[in-house]
Amino acid sequence: MKDLLSKAAGLADQAELFTQTSEEQSVTFQANKLKDISRSESHAQTLRLIKDGKMGSAQSSKPGSDDDLLRYAADTVAFGSPVDYKWQGASELAKPGLFDPRVESVTEAEMLSLASDMVSALNRFDPGIMAMAGVSKAVVEYALGNSAGFSGSERMTQWSMYFGGELVNDDGFLFIYDQLAGTSLLKDTEQMKHNVIESFRLARNNVALASGQYPVIFAPREVSCLINPLLACLNGKAVSQGVSPLKSRLGDLVFDPRISLRDDAHIDGAVGSRSFDREGIATRPHALVDKGVVHSFLLDLQSAAELKMAPTGNGGLNGPAANNVVLAPGDLAYTDMLKDIEEGVLIDMTMGAWAGNPYGGQVSGNISLGYKIEKGRLVGRIKDAMFSVNVFKALAEQLHSLSREQVWHGNNLFPYVRLNDVNVSTKQ
Repeated sequence: MKDLLSKAAGLADQAELFTQTSEEQSVTFQANKLKDISRSESHAQTLRLIKDGKMGSAQSSKPGSDDDLLRYAADTVAFGSPVDYKWQGASELAKPGLFDPRVESVTEAEMLSLASDMVSALNRFDPGIMAMAGVSKAVVEYALGNSAGFSGSERMTQWSMYFGGELVNDDGFLFIYDQLAGTSLLKDTEQMKHNVIESFRLARNNVALASGQYPVIFAPREVSCLINPLLACLNGKAVSQGVSPLKSRLGDLVFDPRISLRDDAHIDGAVGSRSFDREGIATRPHALVDKGVVHSFLLDLQSAAELKMAPTGNGGLNGPAANNVVLAPGDLAYTDMLKDIEEGVLIDMTMGAWAGNPYGGQVSGNISLGYKIEKGRLVGRIKDAMFSVNVFKALAEQLHSLSREQVWHGNNLFPYVRLNDVNVSTKQ
């Protein structure tokens, strides 16, 4: 790395080299049958150069291609995007727990057994459900260095499992799944099997729901429908471009005081954890919203320079990016959130739920898996339903409660969120 970086520094005002190698194994089942057992290895280098205020870059996965990488990167500089910053030098880095030797030592036979066991569990419950499952592991090593003196490297394990199934009958199509992922070994499949089987059991009973406004509980994996527009508005690029409605709201109480949202790259075992970002900036946990008050933005070097702020360790190749996003829990158990609902909805999965204009906060989408709540309990699945909500109004004025339980989904750690007066439309 040092030799290539030294040569690159001689061609430009600034140079940065990122290298990554990975080894991955996976086992997948589809439609009750073993579909694939695979193993792959990869290696890639990305060189970025800044010269005369413009950035060029090139990537290669071919061994011994250093000279080509240098030439291609140098050729792109003149056509590159303008930049207003300099890469930074050495800094003190945290070391979150990212490597678990148990993941590295898991055998292919063990992965096959885990996936096969999940498929068998669903087959025993209902042979008519087309079960799917997957188990994968990877060891990833990456390093970044630049001409300013930064040098950092990580070695991490990645472990993931998913489980679910598809049911096609006279009532239509039903798809249910669960998953878990992290950098440490998580082999207990009992909770995933319970979640999927109980969801199929409940979803077999279709119930009617009239269009109207209801108390609605968003399951943790669907809370992203509410949080993603906030993250878009807290993104430093949107702030610097002036399109975010939160651009001048730092220090203002914008949301319900129970809403606290943070970006945290230092959580042991989480998939979004890292000691430095893609631009060589040390990561640090920081509050985005603190008790309803807009506290900070997600900033890379470019947006930080434009806003005259310090970068937050959220630099990516295409602008600021969140690491791990954590919505603080509340003080109610999920079961207690249900108790006083006379008639309402639990949204467990959605399809196409995204704000067409995230800066307006309006989100709508199909409820692909939702349950009707009657007298404090789930009574069956609702079909052909949609929801619509403005997340800014909802998280400021319509928040009823947050559960004390939190569930990981990817790099998001969210509780259940209950809102009042959510618009739900159905065909009934």
